[in-house]
Amino acid sequence: MILLVVYALIVVVSVVLTAQAALTLGLMLYTWAYPRRLEESHSPDEHLPPKYSFTAILPAKNEEGVIGHTVRQIWESHYPKELLEVVVVCEESDHGTIEEAAEAAAEIGFPGVRVVTFSGEDGPVNKPRGLNVAFRETKNEVVTIFDAEDDVHPELFDVINTTMIQKGAGIVQAGVQLMDFRSSWYSTQNVLEYFFYFKSRLHYHAKVGMIPLGGNTVFLRRDLLEKVGGWDEACLTEDADLGIRLSVLGEKILVTYDAEHATREETPDSVGGFVKQRTRWCQGFFQVFRKGDWKKLPTRGQRLLAAYSMTYPYFQAAAGALWIPAVIMIIYLEVPVGVAIISLLPLYAIFFQLLVGLIGLQDFTKAYGFRLKARDVARYALGFLPYQFLLSISALRAVFREFKGATDWEKTAHSGVHRTPAEPKTVARSASGKAADFVTASGTTTNGATANSANAGTAFASAANFDALFDEAEARFGARRGSVMVLDPEKKTLSIKAGRGLPQGAVDFGPVRVGKGVAGWAVQNRSRLLIDGQEVPDELRERLNQPDLVSSIVVPVDRDGDTVAVVSLSSKEKMLQIEDLDWLNERAGELLRGEPGVLPA
Repeated sequence: MILLVVYALIVVVSVVLTAQAALTLGLMLYTWAYPRRLEESHSPDEHLPPKYSFTAILPAKNEEGVIGHTVRQIWESHYPKELLEVVVVCEESDHGTIEEAAEAAAEIGFPGVRVVTFSGEDGPVNKPRGLNVAFRETKNEVVTIFDAEDDVHPELFDVINTTMIQKGAGIVQAGVQLMDFRSSWYSTQNVLEYFFYFKSRLHYHAKVGMIPLGGNTVFLRRDLLEKVGGWDEACLTEDADLGIRLSVLGEKILVTYDAEHATREETPDSVGGFVKQRTRWCQGFFQVFRKGDWKKLPTRGQRLLAAYSMTYPYFQAAAGALWIPAVIMIIYLEVPVGVAIISLLPLYAIFFQLLVGLIGLQDFTKAYGFRLKARDVARYALGFLPYQFLLSISALRAVFREFKGATDWEKTAHSGVHRTPAEPKTVARSASGKAADFVTASGTTTNGATANSANAGTAFASAANFDALFDEAEARFGARRGSVMVLDPEKKTLSIKAGRGLPQGAVDFGPVRVGKGVAGWAVQNRSRLLIDGQEVPDELRERLNQPDLVSSIVVPVDRDGDTVAVVSLSSKEKMLQIEDLDWLNERAGELLRGEPGVLPA
């Protein structure tokens, strides 16, 4: 009798897990099933004249390393400044983030760019609290949220303005994409999760009319936010909760995704950080399920989808709890053939998920301009099951925290490692007027070629100088990408002044602070770089993400012992050598000294 119960339990669990896996596969492939679905999710080809005014809220905590860059980048969007408002919101004791954000706001010098603070004594210190505080301090028609480390496309506001006008939508969820898929063993899995979620699954949710919104790059009309009372400050997934409540209103929610305009982010920087992030998400879904707002959705299909989405972490937790007994039963328990066949169904489903993921990896690398390598495929395949185990551990931890009543906010750390990925190719113009396809900004540094003027950096902004240097490098070792960054000694930032083969975002994303990113690190450490495979300083290893390049050389330009500019050149064809680095060092100095129109005697 006991064995019959065990057999029945095996069959039931296997069927349930297989059904859940099949549904997951269907959602992953929803937009791929019909080309029309993909076309409908793309950004509009042409932008309508600006109509809506936008408020961008950036809730931040301990984000002094990335917040200034993000504020400047959003402000430099291609949208009328009088229709933009950028507000950073912090708890008042977070002095580092406040200082960096305030410095960026002061540089911009526009009243719509500012920092808002709140006291931790008056309520919880978390993201939804900050959003509500900032919401009350702002006024524009459409409110959007960005995370402190986000890379935001300069045309995004035009895209949303046009989409809202053309489709008559008051809520638009735009794409979000993790980028650093080579930074750790689990990052490839994490990146593809976002890829499938924003490119496919959310479109199904939007069609059904029940959508748990993402935490950023979601655009909402102010009157709709006021109607639902803003964000729930007690909820760990305030974004999903808000999406449910807006869905109950019957409001039309659109989802748009394409590689060019997706907001770019980074994966958690450690396994521990990843588990904490997923624990918070799982626990937040439990909270939303218990609140029961989803029960007010008008159709049974909407309610079923909401219930399934909010309880999905329970399936992950159950799967995690069953791993050990499943292995024991496989080894020691003899079961009838039919039961054995059914018990293997979840493995078949997992295999198909792995296969679809590999196809998705190829699609992702193609969409974002990366070159897919054999080790990328191997990393994904070998990390697939361990990653599922991490998800299960996170879900089990969420259940445990719920049992304990722990609801504190476990924040995810950000370092900006995603800010040098390859971009989709688009045609732009170099300083000389020549067409150049923009792909990726290369790293930069200091200490090398010597010039005789404080205007040394400015000299390289001259089209003739940089084009001459690049043409020689192209003939010498097949250079396909190059840039000059000029140092502002007062602001301690580096800005791109000339280049070829750079991404659209490289110029639009604004200055890089000394000490941040590859360029800032090199300036701070005053060292030339020969970037050849992985032969780079350990602290730079995870920041270098240029898969379509073979190697790069980076040379600082000095004047009287002070760095004034940085030159970098990259090849897609040849492993560069120390002699190439020496050549660039010498040639850059010669060209600068030979520019009498720019350099005073």
